[in-house]
Amino acid sequence: MVSRPPRGTPAVSRRRLLQFGVGAVAGTVAAAGCLGRRGGDVDRLSLADDAPPPLSDGPTTTPGDLPEWTPEWTVSFDGWNVLGLDAASANGANSQSASGGADDDVLYATLSDADGASAVEAIDPADRTTLWRREMSGEAVGGSHVAYGRIARGGWGVTPTDDALYAVAGAADEREWTALHAFDRTSGDRRWTFERERELAVAGVSEGLVVATGLEFFPPPDVTPTSHQTPEEPLTTVVYGIDAADGSLAWERSFTAVRDVAVSPRGVVVAAADGLVALDREGDDRFALEDVSARWVEIAEGRLFVRSGSGEGATLSGVAPNGDVDWRLDAPVEELLLDGDRLYAGGEAVLAVETDGTVAWRDDDYGQWLLLDPDGDTLYTRSGRSADAATAYDVSGAERWTFAPPSNNSWPETATAEAMVATAITGESADEPFKTVYAVDADGEATAALERDTVFDALGLDGTVYLADGRSNLLALSP
Repeated sequence: MVSRPPRGTPAVSRRRLLQFGVGAVAGTVAAAGCLGRRGGDVDRLSLADDAPPPLSDGPTTTPGDLPEWTPEWTVSFDGWNVLGLDAASANGANSQSASGGADDDVLYATLSDADGASAVEAIDPADRTTLWRREMSGEAVGGSHVAYGRIARGGWGVTPTDDALYAVAGAADEREWTALHAFDRTSGDRRWTFERERELAVAGVSEGLVVATGLEFFPPPDVTPTSHQTPEEPLTTVVYGIDAADGSLAWERSFTAVRDVAVSPRGVVVAAADGLVALDREGDDRFALEDVSARWVEIAEGRLFVRSGSGEGATLSGVAPNGDVDWRLDAPVEELLLDGDRLYAGGEAVLAVETDGTVAWRDDDYGQWLLLDPDGDTLYTRSGRSADAATAYDVSGAERWTFAPPSNNSWPETATAEAMVATAITGESADEPFKTVYAVDADGEATAALERDTVFDALGLDGTVYLADGRSNLLALSP
Protein backbone atom coordinates (compact mmCIF):
# COMPACT_ATOMS: atom_id res chain seq x y z
CA MET A 1 0.00 0.00 0.00
CA VAL A 2 1.31 3.46 -0.87
CA SER A 3 -0.19 6.72 0.27
CA ARG A 4 0.90 10.33 0.30
CA PRO A 5 -0.37 13.80 1.14
CA PRO A 6 -1.55 15.49 -2.06
CA ARG A 7 -1.39 19.16 -2.87
CA GLY A 8 -4.20 21.51 -1.91
CA THR A 9 -3.16 24.02 -4.58
CA PRO A 10 -1.89 23.59 -8.14
CA ALA A 11 1.78 22.66 -8.41
CA VAL A 12 4.34 24.88 -10.12
CA SER A 13 5.43 23.47 -13.47
CA ARG A 14 9.06 22.88 -14.37
CA ARG A 15 8.89 25.59 -17.02
CA ARG A 16 7.44 28.15 -14.61
CA LEU A 17 9.93 27.22 -11.90
CA LEU A 18 12.79 27.83 -14.30
CA GLN A 19 11.22 31.19 -15.17
CA PHE A 20 10.97 32.14 -11.50
CA GLY A 21 14.55 30.98 -10.76
CA VAL A 22 15.88 27.53 -10.08
CA GLY A 23 16.75 28.33 -6.48
CA ALA A 24 13.18 29.08 -5.41
CA VAL A 25 12.27 27.39 -2.14
CA ALA A 26 8.66 26.66 -1.27
CA GLY A 27 7.17 27.60 2.10
CA THR A 28 5.04 25.49 4.35
CA VAL A 29 1.27 25.48 4.12
CA ALA A 30 -0.63 27.22 6.92
CA ALA A 31 -4.09 26.18 8.05
CA ALA A 32 -6.73 26.77 10.69
CA GLY A 33 -9.50 24.72 12.29
CA CYS A 34 -10.57 22.37 15.04
CA LEU A 35 -11.56 18.74 15.32
CA GLY A 36 -14.59 17.33 17.11
CA ARG A 37 -15.47 13.87 18.39
CA ARG A 38 -18.50 11.74 17.63
CA GLY A 39 -19.59 11.22 21.22
CA GLY A 40 -17.74 10.43 24.44
CA ASP A 41 -14.91 12.22 26.18
CA VAL A 42 -11.69 13.19 24.47
CA ASP A 43 -8.35 12.94 26.25
CA ARG A 44 -6.88 16.43 26.03
CA LEU A 45 -3.12 16.03 26.15
CA SER A 46 -0.76 18.83 27.02
CA LEU A 47 2.69 19.00 25.51
CA ALA A 48 3.97 20.93 28.51
CA ASP A 49 2.54 18.62 31.19
CA ASP A 50 2.40 15.15 29.66
CA ALA A 51 5.40 14.99 27.33
CA PRO A 52 8.98 14.20 28.35
CA PRO A 53 11.28 17.21 28.82
CA PRO A 54 12.69 18.72 25.63
CA LEU A 55 15.94 17.34 24.30
CA SER A 56 19.13 19.18 25.08
CA ASP A 57 21.10 20.67 22.21
CA GLY A 58 23.69 18.48 20.53
CA PRO A 59 26.95 19.62 18.92
CA THR A 60 26.90 21.92 15.89
CA THR A 61 29.41 21.56 13.07
CA THR A 62 30.31 24.08 10.35
CA PRO A 63 32.27 22.97 7.28
CA GLY A 64 35.70 24.35 6.52
CA ASP A 65 37.66 23.83 3.35
CA LEU A 66 36.43 20.61 1.76
CA PRO A 67 37.56 18.47 -1.16
CA GLU A 68 35.38 18.44 -4.25
CA TRP A 69 32.78 15.69 -4.14
CA THR A 70 33.62 13.86 -7.35
CA PRO A 71 30.92 11.69 -8.97
CA GLU A 72 31.63 8.01 -9.42
CA TRP A 73 29.91 8.32 -12.77
CA THR A 74 27.65 10.66 -14.72
CA VAL A 75 24.97 9.79 -17.27
CA SER A 76 23.65 12.38 -19.71
CA PHE A 77 20.16 12.20 -21.22
CA ASP A 78 20.76 14.01 -24.50
CA GLY A 79 18.80 17.18 -23.84
CA TRP A 80 16.21 15.66 -21.50
CA ASN A 81 16.17 17.43 -18.13
CA VAL A 82 16.23 15.14 -15.06
CA LEU A 83 13.49 16.36 -12.72
CA GLY A 84 12.94 13.48 -10.30
CA LEU A 85 14.38 10.17 -9.08
CA ASP A 86 12.53 7.26 -7.48
CA ALA A 87 13.23 3.66 -6.51
CA ALA A 88 10.89 1.17 -4.92
CA SER A 89 13.28 0.31 -2.08
CA ALA A 90 14.38 3.88 -1.34
CA ASN A 91 13.67 5.71 1.92
CA GLY A 92 10.37 7.41 2.64
CA ALA A 93 11.42 10.74 1.25
CA ASN A 94 11.68 9.30 -2.24
CA SER A 95 9.41 6.27 -2.42
CA GLN A 96 6.92 4.48 -0.23
CA SER A 97 6.39 1.40 -2.34
CA ALA A 98 6.17 -2.15 -1.10
CA SER A 99 9.01 -4.39 -2.24
CA GLY A 100 8.96 -7.88 -3.62
CA GLY A 101 7.87 -7.21 -7.18
CA ALA A 102 10.16 -6.01 -9.95
CA ASP A 103 13.85 -5.30 -9.29
CA ASP A 104 13.92 -2.83 -6.41
CA ASP A 105 17.37 -1.50 -7.32
CA VAL A 106 16.14 0.11 -10.54
CA LEU A 107 16.16 3.90 -10.70
CA TYR A 108 13.19 5.66 -12.28
CA ALA A 109 14.01 9.08 -13.72
CA THR A 110 11.31 11.64 -14.52
CA LEU A 111 12.43 13.54 -17.61
CA SER A 112 11.33 16.67 -19.46
CA ASP A 113 12.55 18.30 -22.67
CA ALA A 114 12.61 21.84 -24.02
CA ASP A 115 9.54 21.21 -26.20
CA GLY A 116 7.33 20.43 -23.19
CA ALA A 117 7.24 16.64 -23.53
CA SER A 118 8.02 14.25 -20.67
CA ALA A 119 9.22 10.70 -20.17
CA VAL A 120 9.96 8.04 -17.58
CA GLU A 121 13.21 6.10 -17.88
CA ALA A 122 14.14 2.95 -15.96
CA ILE A 123 17.88 2.73 -15.30
CA ASP A 124 20.02 -0.10 -13.95
CA PRO A 125 22.57 1.76 -11.78
CA ALA A 126 24.91 -1.24 -11.70
CA ASP A 127 25.89 -0.87 -15.36
CA ARG A 128 24.20 2.50 -16.15
CA THR A 129 22.06 0.97 -18.89
CA THR A 130 18.58 2.08 -19.87
CA LEU A 131 16.08 -0.72 -19.33
CA TRP A 132 13.22 1.17 -20.95
CA ARG A 133 11.98 4.69 -21.68
CA ARG A 134 8.37 5.73 -22.22
CA GLU A 135 7.44 9.19 -23.44
CA MET A 136 4.25 10.98 -22.43
CA SER A 137 2.38 13.90 -23.98
CA GLY A 138 2.70 17.12 -22.01
CA GLU A 139 4.92 18.11 -19.12
CA ALA A 140 5.46 16.07 -15.98
CA VAL A 141 3.10 17.35 -13.28
CA GLY A 142 4.81 18.44 -10.07
CA GLY A 143 3.58 16.97 -6.80
CA SER A 144 1.63 14.19 -8.52
CA HIS A 145 3.42 11.19 -6.95
CA VAL A 146 2.86 9.44 -3.65
CA ALA A 147 6.18 10.45 -2.10
CA TYR A 148 5.60 14.17 -2.63
CA GLY A 149 5.69 15.85 0.77
CA ARG A 150 4.41 19.39 0.07
CA ILE A 151 7.93 20.77 0.40
CA ALA A 152 10.49 22.13 -2.05
CA ARG A 153 12.50 18.89 -1.98
CA GLY A 154 11.54 16.22 -4.54
CA GLY A 155 8.84 18.10 -6.46
CA TRP A 156 8.59 15.67 -9.37
CA GLY A 157 8.44 11.90 -9.47
CA VAL A 158 6.56 8.67 -10.11
CA THR A 159 4.84 6.12 -7.88
CA PRO A 160 6.29 2.58 -8.05
CA THR A 161 4.39 -0.40 -6.61
CA ASP A 162 5.15 -4.12 -6.65
CA ASP A 163 4.57 -4.54 -10.38
CA ALA A 164 3.50 -1.17 -11.77
CA LEU A 165 4.64 2.41 -12.00
CA TYR A 166 2.31 5.43 -12.14
CA ALA A 167 3.18 8.79 -13.70
CA VAL A 168 1.18 11.97 -14.42
CA ALA A 169 1.79 14.36 -17.30
CA GLY A 170 -0.23 16.77 -19.40
CA ALA A 171 -1.08 20.39 -20.15
CA ALA A 172 -1.48 21.52 -16.53
CA ASP A 173 0.38 24.75 -17.19
CA GLU A 174 -2.18 25.59 -19.87
CA ARG A 175 -4.98 24.45 -17.50
CA GLU A 176 -6.36 22.02 -20.06
CA TRP A 177 -5.87 18.34 -19.13
CA THR A 178 -3.60 15.82 -17.43
CA ALA A 179 -3.30 12.04 -17.75
CA LEU A 180 -2.34 9.29 -15.30
CA HIS A 181 -0.30 6.55 -16.98
CA ALA A 182 0.21 3.02 -15.62
CA PHE A 183 3.37 1.22 -16.81
CA ASP A 184 4.61 -2.30 -16.20
CA ARG A 185 7.66 -1.93 -13.97
CA THR A 186 9.65 -4.68 -15.67
CA SER A 187 8.95 -4.09 -19.36
CA GLY A 188 7.75 -0.49 -19.36
CA ASP A 189 4.67 -1.49 -21.35
CA ARG A 190 1.85 1.01 -20.98
CA ARG A 191 -1.08 -0.74 -19.32
CA TRP A 192 -3.60 2.08 -19.42
CA THR A 193 -4.08 5.85 -19.38
CA PHE A 194 -6.65 7.81 -17.36
CA GLU A 195 -7.22 11.38 -18.61
CA ARG A 196 -9.29 14.23 -17.20
CA GLU A 197 -9.67 18.00 -17.66
CA ARG A 198 -8.27 18.46 -14.15
CA GLU A 199 -4.87 18.32 -12.49
CA LEU A 200 -4.44 14.68 -11.52
CA ALA A 201 -2.26 13.23 -8.77
CA VAL A 202 -1.83 9.79 -7.24
CA ALA A 203 -3.10 9.80 -3.65
CA GLY A 204 -2.37 6.12 -2.98
CA VAL A 205 -2.42 2.56 -4.29
CA SER A 206 -3.79 -0.30 -2.18
CA GLU A 207 -4.73 -3.88 -3.04
CA GLY A 208 -5.64 -3.29 -6.66
CA LEU A 209 -7.22 0.13 -6.15
CA VAL A 210 -5.54 3.29 -7.42
CA VAL A 211 -6.87 6.42 -5.73
CA ALA A 212 -6.26 9.62 -7.66
CA THR A 213 -7.27 13.22 -7.08
CA GLY A 214 -8.35 15.66 -9.77
CA LEU A 215 -8.05 19.33 -8.81
CA GLU A 216 -10.15 21.88 -10.66
CA PHE A 217 -8.05 24.20 -12.85
CA PHE A 218 -7.85 27.85 -11.82
CA PRO A 219 -8.19 30.12 -13.57
CA PRO A 220 -10.06 28.25 -16.31
CA PRO A 221 -8.28 27.92 -19.68
CA ASP A 222 -10.15 30.85 -21.24
CA VAL A 223 -8.97 33.29 -18.54
CA THR A 224 -5.48 34.81 -18.57
CA PRO A 225 -3.80 34.31 -15.19
CA THR A 226 -2.62 37.36 -13.29
CA SER A 227 -0.68 37.72 -10.07
CA HIS A 228 -2.50 37.28 -6.73
CA GLN A 229 -5.49 35.74 -8.47
CA THR A 230 -7.79 33.83 -6.11
CA PRO A 231 -11.02 31.97 -6.88
CA GLU A 232 -14.31 33.41 -5.67
CA GLU A 233 -15.35 29.94 -4.50
CA PRO A 234 -13.16 27.13 -3.16
CA LEU A 235 -11.92 24.79 -5.86
CA THR A 236 -13.37 21.30 -6.17
CA THR A 237 -11.38 18.09 -6.16
CA VAL A 238 -12.73 14.81 -7.54
CA VAL A 239 -11.45 11.68 -5.82
CA TYR A 240 -11.31 8.73 -8.25
CA GLY A 241 -11.23 5.02 -7.42
CA ILE A 242 -9.53 3.30 -10.38
CA ASP A 243 -9.09 -0.40 -11.05
CA ALA A 244 -5.32 -0.98 -11.13
CA ALA A 245 -5.69 -3.88 -13.59
CA ASP A 246 -7.31 -2.06 -16.50
CA GLY A 247 -7.67 1.62 -15.53
CA SER A 248 -11.46 1.51 -15.46
CA LEU A 249 -13.24 3.96 -13.16
CA ALA A 250 -14.82 2.16 -10.21
CA TRP A 251 -16.22 5.26 -8.50
CA GLU A 252 -15.73 8.98 -8.05
CA ARG A 253 -16.63 11.52 -5.36
CA SER A 254 -16.42 15.32 -5.45
CA PHE A 255 -15.32 17.50 -2.52
CA THR A 256 -14.70 21.20 -1.95
CA ALA A 257 -11.40 22.70 -0.76
CA VAL A 258 -9.59 19.39 -0.28
CA ARG A 259 -6.43 19.68 1.80
CA ASP A 260 -5.37 16.05 2.03
CA VAL A 261 -6.30 12.53 0.94
CA ALA A 262 -4.91 9.42 2.62
CA VAL A 263 -5.26 5.81 1.44
CA SER A 264 -5.13 2.46 3.28
CA PRO A 265 -6.45 -1.09 2.70
CA ARG A 266 -9.55 -0.04 4.66
CA GLY A 267 -10.38 2.81 2.30
CA VAL A 268 -9.82 6.53 1.77
CA VAL A 269 -9.87 9.52 4.12
CA VAL A 270 -10.56 12.98 2.67
CA ALA A 271 -9.88 16.19 4.57
CA ALA A 272 -12.08 18.87 2.96
CA ALA A 273 -13.76 22.17 3.80
CA ASP A 274 -16.96 20.49 4.94
CA GLY A 275 -15.25 17.98 7.22
CA LEU A 276 -13.23 14.82 7.43
CA VAL A 277 -14.85 12.01 5.44
CA ALA A 278 -13.83 8.35 5.51
CA LEU A 279 -14.79 6.24 2.48
CA ASP A 280 -14.72 2.49 2.03
CA ARG A 281 -13.07 0.85 -0.98
CA GLU A 282 -16.30 1.22 -2.97
CA GLY A 283 -16.32 4.99 -2.41
CA ASP A 284 -19.22 4.94 0.09
CA ASP A 285 -19.17 6.85 3.37
CA ARG A 286 -17.85 5.01 6.42
CA PHE A 287 -18.06 7.97 8.77
CA ALA A 288 -17.81 11.76 8.70
CA LEU A 289 -16.57 14.31 11.22
CA GLU A 290 -18.33 17.59 10.60
CA ASP A 291 -16.86 21.01 11.30
CA VAL A 292 -13.36 19.64 10.84
CA SER A 293 -10.73 21.78 9.19
CA ALA A 294 -8.03 19.12 9.02
CA ARG A 295 -4.97 19.87 6.93
CA TRP A 296 -2.98 16.63 7.07
CA VAL A 297 -4.00 12.97 7.61
CA GLU A 298 -1.80 9.92 8.11
CA ILE A 299 -3.18 6.38 8.48
CA ALA A 300 -1.47 3.95 10.85
CA GLU A 301 -2.71 0.52 11.90
CA GLY A 302 -5.97 1.17 13.74
CA ARG A 303 -5.45 4.92 13.97
CA LEU A 304 -5.81 8.14 11.99
CA PHE A 305 -3.39 10.91 12.86
CA VAL A 306 -4.98 14.26 12.01
CA ARG A 307 -3.38 17.69 12.08
CA SER A 308 -5.56 20.80 12.25
CA GLY A 309 -4.93 24.40 13.13
CA SER A 310 -1.70 26.29 12.56
CA GLY A 311 1.26 27.60 14.48
CA GLU A 312 0.73 27.80 18.22
CA GLY A 313 -2.91 26.80 17.64
CA ALA A 314 -2.09 23.53 15.85
CA THR A 315 -3.60 20.29 17.16
CA LEU A 316 -2.82 16.63 16.57
CA SER A 317 -5.72 14.21 17.03
CA GLY A 318 -5.99 10.43 17.19
CA VAL A 319 -9.10 9.06 15.44
CA ALA A 320 -10.24 5.46 15.78
CA PRO A 321 -11.39 3.39 12.76
CA ASN A 322 -15.04 4.06 13.72
CA GLY A 323 -14.54 7.83 13.72
CA ASP A 324 -14.19 8.38 17.47
CA VAL A 325 -11.63 11.01 18.40
CA ASP A 326 -9.73 9.42 21.28
CA TRP A 327 -7.23 12.16 22.08
CA ARG A 328 -6.04 15.62 21.13
CA LEU A 329 -2.59 17.03 21.57
CA ASP A 330 -1.89 20.76 21.28
CA ALA A 331 1.47 21.07 19.53
CA PRO A 332 2.93 23.81 17.25
CA VAL A 333 3.56 21.53 14.26
CA GLU A 334 2.76 21.77 10.54
CA GLU A 335 4.32 18.73 8.85
CA LEU A 336 3.79 15.00 9.50
CA LEU A 337 5.79 11.90 8.61
CA LEU A 338 4.50 8.41 9.43
CA ASP A 339 6.84 5.45 9.94
CA GLY A 340 4.87 2.33 10.86
CA ASP A 341 2.87 3.28 13.95
CA ARG A 342 5.21 6.13 14.96
CA LEU A 343 4.32 9.66 13.86
CA TYR A 344 6.95 12.35 13.52
CA ALA A 345 5.78 15.95 13.45
CA GLY A 346 7.72 19.12 12.70
CA GLY A 347 7.22 22.86 12.87
CA GLU A 348 7.98 25.12 15.81
CA ALA A 349 8.84 21.86 17.60
CA VAL A 350 9.83 18.33 16.56
CA LEU A 351 7.87 15.44 18.12
CA ALA A 352 7.66 11.65 18.03
CA VAL A 353 4.09 10.56 18.85
CA GLU A 354 2.65 7.08 19.47
CA THR A 355 -0.83 5.93 18.41
CA ASP A 356 -2.23 6.50 21.93
CA GLY A 357 -1.09 10.12 21.88
CA THR A 358 1.97 9.56 24.02
CA VAL A 359 4.83 11.88 23.08
CA ALA A 360 7.91 9.63 22.99
CA TRP A 361 10.26 12.61 22.74
CA ARG A 362 10.28 16.24 21.72
CA ASP A 363 12.62 19.06 20.79
CA ASP A 364 11.27 22.56 21.26
CA ASP A 365 13.52 23.92 18.49
CA TYR A 366 12.26 24.56 14.97
CA GLY A 367 12.39 21.69 12.44
CA GLN A 368 10.68 20.96 9.09
CA TRP A 369 11.14 18.93 5.88
CA LEU A 370 11.29 15.68 7.83
CA LEU A 371 13.49 12.93 6.36
CA LEU A 372 14.14 9.39 7.64
CA ASP A 373 17.25 7.47 6.69
CA PRO A 374 16.70 4.11 4.91
CA ASP A 375 17.09 2.14 8.16
CA GLY A 376 14.52 4.30 9.93
CA ASP A 377 16.83 5.00 12.88
CA THR A 378 17.75 8.62 12.15
CA LEU A 379 15.39 11.54 11.56
CA TYR A 380 16.73 14.63 9.79
CA THR A 381 15.10 18.06 9.79
CA ARG A 382 15.62 21.45 8.24
CA SER A 383 16.40 23.50 11.34
CA GLY A 384 17.60 26.85 12.64
CA ARG A 385 15.56 30.02 12.96
CA SER A 386 16.66 31.07 9.49
CA ALA A 387 16.17 27.53 8.12
CA ASP A 388 19.93 27.52 7.72
CA ALA A 389 20.92 24.13 9.14
CA ALA A 390 20.10 20.40 9.23
CA THR A 391 19.65 18.51 12.50
CA ALA A 392 19.90 14.76 13.06
CA TYR A 393 17.98 12.87 15.78
CA ASP A 394 18.31 9.32 16.87
CA VAL A 395 14.70 8.07 16.70
CA SER A 396 15.04 6.99 20.32
CA GLY A 397 15.01 10.71 21.10
CA ALA A 398 18.66 11.68 21.45
CA GLU A 399 19.62 14.73 19.42
CA ARG A 400 22.78 13.73 17.63
CA TRP A 401 24.08 16.87 15.90
CA THR A 402 23.34 19.94 13.79
CA PHE A 403 25.12 20.73 10.53
CA ALA A 404 25.27 24.48 9.84
CA PRO A 405 26.89 25.50 6.55
CA PRO A 406 27.68 29.19 5.85
CA SER A 407 24.28 29.90 4.34
CA ASN A 408 20.95 31.48 5.19
CA ASN A 409 19.13 28.57 3.59
CA SER A 410 19.94 24.87 3.97
CA TRP A 411 18.08 21.56 4.22
CA PRO A 412 18.53 17.76 4.31
CA GLU A 413 18.24 16.51 0.74
CA THR A 414 18.44 12.73 1.07
CA ALA A 415 20.25 10.07 3.12
CA THR A 416 21.91 6.69 3.02
CA ALA A 417 22.18 4.44 6.06
CA GLU A 418 25.54 6.02 6.98
CA ALA A 419 25.39 9.60 5.70
CA MET A 420 23.19 12.60 4.99
CA VAL A 421 23.26 14.86 1.96
CA ALA A 422 22.56 18.52 2.69
CA THR A 423 21.94 21.23 0.11
CA ALA A 424 22.55 24.91 0.83
CA ILE A 425 22.35 28.20 -1.00
CA THR A 426 25.98 28.90 -1.77
CA GLY A 427 27.63 31.17 0.79
CA GLU A 428 25.61 33.78 2.66
CA SER A 429 23.82 34.84 -0.54
CA ALA A 430 22.90 33.35 -3.90
CA ASP A 431 26.39 33.40 -5.38
CA GLU A 432 27.39 31.39 -8.44
CA PRO A 433 26.97 28.49 -8.57
CA PHE A 434 23.66 28.81 -6.79
CA LYS A 435 23.81 25.70 -4.60
CA THR A 436 26.38 23.63 -2.72
CA VAL A 437 25.71 19.97 -1.95
CA TYR A 438 27.50 18.50 1.08
CA ALA A 439 28.26 14.91 2.06
CA VAL A 440 27.84 14.73 5.87
CA ASP A 441 28.99 11.69 7.84
CA ALA A 442 27.34 9.99 10.83
CA ASP A 443 29.06 12.40 13.23
CA GLY A 444 27.73 15.50 11.47
CA GLU A 445 31.03 16.37 9.81
CA ALA A 446 31.06 17.39 6.15
CA THR A 447 33.50 15.31 4.12
CA ALA A 448 33.09 16.76 0.62
CA ALA A 449 31.17 19.43 -1.32
CA LEU A 450 29.79 19.71 -4.83
CA GLU A 451 28.71 23.00 -6.44
CA ARG A 452 25.70 22.95 -8.76
CA ASP A 453 23.40 25.62 -10.19
CA THR A 454 20.38 23.38 -9.81
CA VAL A 455 19.38 20.32 -7.78
CA PHE A 456 15.94 19.01 -8.65
CA ASP A 457 16.09 15.75 -6.71
CA ALA A 458 18.42 13.42 -4.85
CA LEU A 459 18.04 9.78 -3.85
CA GLY A 460 19.97 7.61 -1.41
CA LEU A 461 19.95 3.96 -2.45
CA ASP A 462 22.16 1.09 -1.27
CA GLY A 463 24.90 3.38 0.02
CA THR A 464 25.06 5.55 -3.10
CA VAL A 465 23.63 9.02 -3.62
CA TYR A 466 22.04 9.79 -6.99
CA LEU A 467 21.66 13.45 -7.92
CA ALA A 468 19.43 14.98 -10.61
CA ASP A 469 20.93 18.32 -11.48
CA GLY A 470 17.83 19.60 -13.28
CA ARG A 471 19.62 19.73 -16.59
CA SER A 472 20.58 16.58 -18.48
CA ASN A 473 22.71 14.75 -15.95
CA LEU A 474 22.33 11.94 -13.43
CA LEU A 475 25.25 11.80 -10.99
CA ALA A 476 26.23 8.87 -8.77
CA LEU A 477 28.25 9.81 -5.66
CA SER A 478 29.68 7.86 -2.73
CA PRO A 479 29.29 9.84 0.51
